[in-house]
Amino acid sequence: MARGRYDTHVPDAVERVGRKLKMEYVGMASVFTTLYFLAFSGLPTVLESATATAGTVFLFLGLKRKTRDHLCASFLLFAAGALAHAGVVLERWSLPYMLFGMCVWAMEGYFEEHRSRIFALPAVLGAFAAASPAWILGVAFVVPYVVGPGPQDPGQRRRLRVMVGLSALAAVAVAAIQVWRGSHAMPVLQPPGGVTLALYAAMALATGGCLALYWKKLTARHRLNAPVLGVLAAFDRRVVALFGMAAVVVLAATIFERSIDSDRWRPLFKKAEWYFFWVVLATAVGLALSA
Repeated sequence: MARGRYDTHVPDAVERVGRKLKMEYVGMASVFTTLYFLAFSGLPTVLESATATAGTVFLFLGLKRKTRDHLCASFLLFAAGALAHAGVVLERWSLPYMLFGMCVWAMEGYFEEHRSRIFALPAVLGAFAAASPAWILGVAFVVPYVVGPGPQDPGQRRRLRVMVGLSALAAVAVAAIQVWRGSHAMPVLQPPGGVTLALYAAMALATGGCLALYWKKLTARHRLNAPVLGVLAAFDRRVVALFGMAAVVVLAATIFERSIDSDRWRPLFKKAEWYFFWVVLATAVGLALSA
């Protein structure tokens, strides 16, 4: 069967109205509002809840050039939010979560032609080292991006290596200062349980399946990050939150690349997203009114 047979798309009335009203922007704002209330509103302050939600915004900015489908991207954001709930809310881990999302934003963006984002990385990892002993996971996440195929321009490849190296040094320097000041105590591990454990197992299974099926097309950064964080996540629910981000990056690069990886289903997903925007808007409004 030739590819593209099912690619013909005729906008219906809902899509035409949605495009005129810019519902893709309204819909994604509604997605983040829904995440704020369902995943992160249990934090003690509005600022902490907003900070954690900002982590999902940065995650979306790192994913959107891959999926190019707001419905698939929203599904991935909700999955990441569900995995993050226990670690972020119960451990008051909003700032590290946002900073890890910024790592995704910077590194995935660099490979999606948003080159200037890499200049924020030293500040991001430096802030991560100041905020949490888990900064080492942020460094471990960005390092594989210099392994394997990089930008074709030698200058861009060199810039990538230099900025990742400077960022790692900045994180080490800040972490050393924090240790000298006695600011970082060794964290007490909180293994995932209950719903979080079930969600973690389901995401690990889905990610493992995508890695196996798409292994040849994936680069080192996608082959390494999700499995490493997935193993570590078994020991602490905060790492489950970070694994959720790395896992949805893999899903966005495989089964959900450029929408869903199916010629038959892709047009249906494209049509369904215009209906989804109205549903998620109503959900967000309902949650805001009932808060």
